[in-house]
Amino acid sequence: MGPSPSAGSGAPGDDLRGRVLAGRYRLNAPIASGGMAQVWEATDDVLARRVAVKVLHPHLARDESFVRRFRAEAIAAARLAHPSIVSVYDTLADDGVNAIVMELVTGTTMRADLDQHGPLALNAVLAIGTQVADALAAAHAAGLVHRDVKPANILLSADGRVLVADFGIAKAAEGADLTSDGGMVGTAKYLAPEQIEGGRIDGRTDLYALGVVLYEALTGAPPFAADTDAGTALARLHRDPTPVRAVRPDIPPGVADVVARAMARRPEDRFPDAASLRRALLAAGADPAQAPAAAQAAAASAGDLVRHGPPGTSPAPGPAPAPAPAPPAPPADTGSEAWEDPGPAPRRRRRWPWVALVLLVGAGIAAVAPRLSGTDEPGRPVAIAGVADFDPYGDGDRHEHPELLPNVIDDDPATVWTTENYRAADLGAKEGVGLVVTMAEPVEVQALELTTPAGGWTAQVYVVDGDPPSDLAGWGDPVATAADVPTGTSDVNVGGRRGKAVLIWFTQLVPNDAGTHSAALSSVVVRAS
Repeated sequence: MGPSPSAGSGAPGDDLRGRVLAGRYRLNAPIASGGMAQVWEATDDVLARRVAVKVLHPHLARDESFVRRFRAEAIAAARLAHPSIVSVYDTLADDGVNAIVMELVTGTTMRADLDQHGPLALNAVLAIGTQVADALAAAHAAGLVHRDVKPANILLSADGRVLVADFGIAKAAEGADLTSDGGMVGTAKYLAPEQIEGGRIDGRTDLYALGVVLYEALTGAPPFAADTDAGTALARLHRDPTPVRAVRPDIPPGVADVVARAMARRPEDRFPDAASLRRALLAAGADPAQAPAAAQAAAASAGDLVRHGPPGTSPAPGPAPAPAPAPPAPPADTGSEAWEDPGPAPRRRRRWPWVALVLLVGAGIAAVAPRLSGTDEPGRPVAIAGVADFDPYGDGDRHEHPELLPNVIDDDPATVWTTENYRAADLGAKEGVGLVVTMAEPVEVQALELTTPAGGWTAQVYVVDGDPPSDLAGWGDPVATAADVPTGTSDVNVGGRRGKAVLIWFTQLVPNDAGTHSAALSSVVVRAS
């Protein structure tokens, strides 16, 4: 249902301060405002955590077609779960207020870092590029094209993560009146030729934009610029960019080749997919392990910035931030910042004054995303003390192939545990069945690494800080959803929930060779911080 005619009653502004949306999200203070929405720092009263709530501006909230697109894209993006994609938790419509609820991240953006410090060090660019390419690979595998990859949508967090923001937002914005300077969806400097010409858009469109981002991060300026957005966008249709090594001669030829191929005018001349681009960056010398240091250094050096909202927004009016404490004297050179090789210009790096930089981002509820070979894993593997089947709604022996349980922790991908066979994919009268994994002691669970020989099933993930409950109610609320899990290995982002036991609760099964439905796992790995 579209917004009510009283959408004006939900207009962004201080009149929303203290309002509780959908019975749980308490709006505390506006963070920022942009062409689409005002962003609020809020408290989720149900889960007792801070979140960001993006409230649509009234003129967009009154546009039923835009609201439908906005919510549909948010729901599509919410199926993504990846260490480099920020989470969307919820969408809501409450008395004329339409909003999405997202993860709140502390740090800075690549845009702010470039504006403040100029070009990045070579190995920082390569490391960050691998993380972005990995996030795009996960999104493209789920059928979602970003359409607006740019430095403002690449977040460098204080906890060392590199994240891509606002998946699906550009698609939702098509046809909407955002009162922007130009009519094209996407930022002119980063648009691919096919976007300008109205051609077919696919994952290679995002690869072009990432190539432009890498070019700018290495040289300090985008490859095309003109007096107007339209002129900037059209320039790439008529000429090739200045080679990156002509601007910065110290760039290795292999790196320059990767950037040039990513920015090829014809999609068929680019890398075929994001995974291929990532592999090319690795072959050119990228070390993904250096990305956390690069992100943390950028976040730490942003002490003189104000609070930021989502990419493309301006800080909301508010009291001036307190002066940042003077940075401590730098310690003796121990090589801890060896990732920063000499660039074309000095880059000032202050050491860790904690600042209130709040970055709102726009994608990925805890669903599941493919894990590519060579990807940095979220957390360390922890020892599993035991596994058990879980069938609280069953009759008879209430078991799900207990004899096969050792197969999920035997490090042999050829051995498999499966649920029982069911006639219906939704398990008929049952709400679900599950697999319980127990650790020797409580840990901060970051993610589950699941390997399945037959993808497509859906499961919810629960975590408890104690012994496994005997009924589903005892597990509380799910902390993640793994939807349409792909065949092979994938990660489910849990986000640091403390617990001793994890329940994988299957709610949607897939057809099997017996003509019935089941779900199968050949490996479960718990990763913790």
